[in-house]
Amino acid sequence: MKRLILTIAALCGACTSGAQYAHAVVALVDVSGTYADQKQEVVNVIQRGLLPRLSPGDTLVLIRIDAESYTRSNVEASVKLDQRPSKANAQKLAFAGQLDAFARRPARAPHTDIRGAMMLGAEYLRETGAGRRTMIVFSDLEEDLPRGVKRELAPDELSGVRVLAMNVKRLAADNADPAAYRQRLGAWEKQVTTHGAKEFKVVLEPSKLADLLDEG
Repeated sequence: MKRLILTIAALCGACTSGAQYAHAVVALVDVSGTYADQKQEVVNVIQRGLLPRLSPGDTLVLIRIDAESYTRSNVEASVKLDQRPSKANAQKLAFAGQLDAFARRPARAPHTDIRGAMMLGAEYLRETGAGRRTMIVFSDLEEDLPRGVKRELAPDELSGVRVLAMNVKRLAADNADPAAYRQRLGAWEKQVTTHGAKEFKVVLEPSKLADLLDEG
């Protein structure tokens, strides 16, 4: 019995240690307005710059940003990679197939609930218990909530999470006045960092994503 207890304790310790070094990533993908046309480009970035960098034990969740994003039905795909490399590789291939299906499926939401997707994504990140947690937002970051929908991040909503704003599409007004674009990014940086995020970083080049994930 004593030997059994010691074995269980050792296994539990290994699980805890594994979670400590695991990386959990949530990708939030905007399908509203003109950003809906970016789906294939976003999928290409995830397939080439994100999925190959994940290791056994890591988690990846894809969440759709639409008119009301705080619902489990907005989770397009989710996977926790098996500790066995061969199994993990098979899971990556299956996830890539789900991404392709997502890219092909027509969708254009009339409103943009970014914070709802962030709240849902933060819950998934916390549930993993991973030592490293990253949220990647693919959006123009112009939030437009439907009438009657309210969103308020908790003070620690994004505690310990790195937030990367990837492929932030510039709006027509941004081209007329670049200060509007910069102010929008600044407002989001203030919002996520005051609600616990470790950092907020804008990523202009998809090729930089892999290196940023390794830094985290």
